[in-house]
Amino acid sequence: MGKAKVMILGTFHLRYTPDAYRKEIGGISTLEKQREIRQVIDHVKAFRPTKMAFEVVKSENDRLNEEYERYLKGELELEVDEVYQFGFPIAAESEHRQVYAVDWMESVGNRGLGEVYEWAKANQPELFNFIEETYHKPERASMENVDDIYKLVQHCNDEQVIRLSHEAYMALARIGEGENYVGIDWLRWWYQRNLIIYKNLAELIAPDERIVLLIGGAHIHLISQFFKESKLVEVVPASLYLK
Repeated sequence: MGKAKVMILGTFHLRYTPDAYRKEIGGISTLEKQREIRQVIDHVKAFRPTKMAFEVVKSENDRLNEEYERYLKGELELEVDEVYQFGFPIAAESEHRQVYAVDWMESVGNRGLGEVYEWAKANQPELFNFIEETYHKPERASMENVDDIYKLVQHCNDEQVIRLSHEAYMALARIGEGENYVGIDWLRWWYQRNLIIYKNLAELIAPDERIVLLIGGAHIHLISQFFKESKLVEVVPASLYLK
């Protein structure tokens, strides 16, 4: 029996979230948009996944599978959400009987990301401007004029985009003064969340499994790193299949 394989499929969020990886694309019911979504589905299916995991909190696993069962019966009205538009079709067409919720979003008494940036704007304007000009503005600009859903997913899984996304968090860690670790107050939650996702995903591993995790692109670096360091699986970059 061979070593399990894991693909971290990064995406922008079709639904509303405050995340960086979100893109307003208008309606997705047109023939053109459905064709772009189908490209994503077909390219990921070529990986031959045996399990699909989603950026849905683990406590909602039963609700998620109830919806998946309705989807299989043709009874689910599909929302504008990457789970429904990408995830369920990939799972169904790969003949999966269930799907998996692996996220965690509980508070640990930390500052929110918005609070961190507001503090930096008021107290460390040079660092705030550096982060904005070096990372956020170029990322927004790179996605601004791209409406093709398949190309946007390709972008999220580009090696340089993944590297710069994580690099921005390393700059965020420098926000704060003295022993007031403002940026790290949020980053401890971010690392904890990604470690929990790693742990929940690791529970799904068995020999020869081929697992796809569909998740916001900002998570790719850390979860891939955790799996590479664990030696549990072979991490397969989604970019190999999004060509």
